[in-house]
Amino acid sequence: MIQYYLAMNNKKTFTLFFILLCFCIALFLLKFLWFFSDTESDKIYKQGMEFYKKQDYQNAYYNFKKISFLSSYSFPALYRQATCAWELKDNKTAARKYSKFVRIYKYTDVAPEAIWKLALIELNRGHKNKALSYLNKLVDKYPDSDFAKAAAYQLGVIYSDEGKKKKAKEYFIEYIEYAPLGRYSIDVLNLLQEYNLSSLTDTDKFYIANAFYENGRYGRSLDILSEIPYETAWFLTAKNYDKLSDMDSFSRVVLKGVSVKPDKQVCDEKELLEMMALYIKKSGLNPKQAAYNLAVSSKGSLNYPLALFLLSKYIDFDSAIKNYEKIYTKYPKSIVAPDALWNVFWHYYKKEDYENALRLSKLYTNVYLDYNIQPKIMFWTAKIHMKAKKKKLAKSILHNISNNFPNSYYAFRANAILKNSKQPWHAKTDIKVKKNSSFRKFPLEKDTKEYRLLNKFAALDDFEAIQNFKINDPFLNSWLAAKGGRKSYSVLLARDAALADNFEISFSNPKYKLAYPIYFSDYINFYSKEYDAAPYLMLALMREESFFNSEAVSSTGAMGLMQVMPATAKVVDSALYDKNKLYKPEYNIMIGIKYFSHLMDIFNGNEALCVLAYNSGPGSVKKWLSQNKNKDFDEFIENVPYPETANYIKKVYTSYWVYMNIY
Repeated sequence: MIQYYLAMNNKKTFTLFFILLCFCIALFLLKFLWFFSDTESDKIYKQGMEFYKKQDYQNAYYNFKKISFLSSYSFPALYRQATCAWELKDNKTAARKYSKFVRIYKYTDVAPEAIWKLALIELNRGHKNKALSYLNKLVDKYPDSDFAKAAAYQLGVIYSDEGKKKKAKEYFIEYIEYAPLGRYSIDVLNLLQEYNLSSLTDTDKFYIANAFYENGRYGRSLDILSEIPYETAWFLTAKNYDKLSDMDSFSRVVLKGVSVKPDKQVCDEKELLEMMALYIKKSGLNPKQAAYNLAVSSKGSLNYPLALFLLSKYIDFDSAIKNYEKIYTKYPKSIVAPDALWNVFWHYYKKEDYENALRLSKLYTNVYLDYNIQPKIMFWTAKIHMKAKKKKLAKSILHNISNNFPNSYYAFRANAILKNSKQPWHAKTDIKVKKNSSFRKFPLEKDTKEYRLLNKFAALDDFEAIQNFKINDPFLNSWLAAKGGRKSYSVLLARDAALADNFEISFSNPKYKLAYPIYFSDYINFYSKEYDAAPYLMLALMREESFFNSEAVSSTGAMGLMQVMPATAKVVDSALYDKNKLYKPEYNIMIGIKYFSHLMDIFNGNEALCVLAYNSGPGSVKKWLSQNKNKDFDEFIENVPYPETANYIKKVYTSYWVYMNIY
């Protein structure tokens, strides 16, 4: 009996061991097949893309179809099979492939394109009900996607053909509300001409008028706006008159419009401020008189602090300070209140009335959360405490700036003070700029099925597929623009997205490299060494001058990557015979860096003064220096009389600081 049990146990052990061995072998074989399949699939996919780019969709389809279901590239291949069948007008195959793709990626940002294609396929087949099902799904489930907007247009056309005018109108209005310059906007406007204006709501009319404005039909826009209450229509009316260069009508509308109650406004404070500034610029009046007119017209409304803020730029200093005090005390929620409070804070600081300056500093941090102004007031608050020998408190504030506002100019300055830097404005000349940004790493790090798919497309260099999905993520679109060679557009997209979220992320995050990329590194390094300049400072200068657009031309005529004036280039290179040579990246970089080296000679190696002079000219900087009696260079920068130049040096050193941190 004992021998029987031992035999049975040995048999069970052997069976378990055999099963485990088989499992390990199967797992090894599966991994081997997966690896082999991926290696082969990579070659097959890229070969398929070669055919696809040549518009040989038949051969492209067969290549994509060869990719094994075991491969991790099977789903990118499935999508590409669908797109090939679509291009070949093989509706049956395309529908089958897109349907499978949608089932797998339902409710993700990659699904709407496939659903849109399925809707169009069903329309072509004459299956209106199926098409309506897909179109309604787009509108209901993916309302923010570009394809939902296109679906609204298509639904409008279908219901219009069926004589369901009311329903058609709703979808047409929805389309032009979100896409006034969309692909179908002109078609929608033409179709809406059939509707009697009296049958439309004021909101409908406004969206139609806005679409006409966006499409350059200003007279037609004004006709429709005349049917809308003035409170709703005035802002767009003014924009139309501006485009038509009818400044008398523009001025009249703006002065009446700024008195409108805010609860009836159709624009935000920022837009209102820009409109008021435009009136001051274009009214033909003396700026002080124009600003005074705005203040008189808006008195009694919540637009008044905006006008008061603008007026303060053109009146005597004491009166301006009183206006600023009125703004932040009586209108603390206005968008200009933080700037107004800063102006008064700085006034007290310069008077050495530190008690009142600290009072305002405390008020600011308790009431406002403005990412641009807050670190500035904190920095100067720390300076007050340093003057009072309260070093521990000052250092605490500087650490706060460095930690909470890491990508700001004041973080750069706080860091220099905390490290007791002897040459805070001296950029490093011995650190070469790294190689050009390759952007191999995908900027989105969500661990989802959707983003794993997008990463596969990225690994396969199939950026067109990612673009087709029209995903509304600015960093993704910035990355795609960079991959497509649109350097300036890429940087601007990432910069604006960064401003929107204040870049509350680590410097190691790849999003930073999209906003602060490296281009033309070989030229920068070579000519920086040639003319003893700091490579990363030159890179920062280039970013702020042109955002890496080699074709850039400023309103004053500065050209190319480093925004060099032709006259300046002629001084630096007397042999220059054709100013268009400044569009050539290498030549422009050489001239820009050589000119900066020339400024270094003028200002005895003071790089900060050279940055100022690069923007405003050496004559202006010398004049400011002669008027400056204070030895604190931070105060000198803050007191630069041209706001554009004061902001310029801060932007350049912010870029330098960020570049040094991320690279």
